Amino acid sequence: MAYSFDNIENFRQLGGLVREDGARVKDGVLLRSGHLGAASERDLAHLADMGLCLVIDMRDRHERERHPDRPVPGAENVWLPPVPDLEAVIPIKSTVPHEVRTVFHEFYRLLSLHPVAIDAYAAFFQKLLASEGWPVLWHCTQGKDRTGVGAMLLLSALGFDQETVIGEYLRTNEFARTQLEGMRLARASEEEIALMAEVFPVFETNARYWFDCVRIEYGSVENYLEMALNLDPGDIARLEQYYLE
Repeated sequence: MAYSFDNIENFRQLGGLVREDGARVKDGVLLRSGHLGAASERDLAHLADMGLCLVIDMRDRHERERHPDRPVPGAENVWLPPVPDLEAVIPIKSTVPHEVRTVFHEFYRLLSLHPVAIDAYAAFFQKLLASEGWPVLWHCTQGKDRTGVGAMLLLSALGFDQETVIGEYLRTNEFARTQLEGMRLARASEEEIALMAEVFPVFETNARYWFDCVRIEYGSVENYLEMALNLDPGDIARLEQYYLE
């Protein structure tokens, strides 16, 4: 199912992904994107028409103040930041291109193991469970890292194998290519393009590192879901009931 929006970036759904046993994610219920601060009236109406009941904003306070989400009619907006102060963790403006990948690598360790991040993702699952299968959208600023970890956790909880989970994560690079091409057409400097070529995409090494951090600390992703995020077998069964067919 394709979606077209005026001013919502990196929007896509998880619907259509097929598990090894043939179960698939339902269409139109698990949605991810960049922020809604620039959403047009048409964009908001489209989300409302989809039956969206919940928007989960994973940005930090500063991002949220700079570009507050425009409200979607009929949808609750909740704030669950895995990282309270992003610029303290990823000082992009003072980082040169060859250092960015190292900075992001460390960011993924934080997203897997920091207590604040764990609490945010645990709350993310509780909100999903409380939504009882109605359409939910979660986002950060560009919808790639914090949002991507949310998607990796959710697909793992739904029983998808690691390669499928990483494949979905890497779909953000379709959006990244468009962004970089836009910069080139706008005649941005080579220095700016080189920096953003490290910032806009996602990298498979980061996704695999996130899985490694979880397994080293907890033994398995399943243990992490249970021990860190407090999901019991009944919760997993409800998620499968809500989101798989």
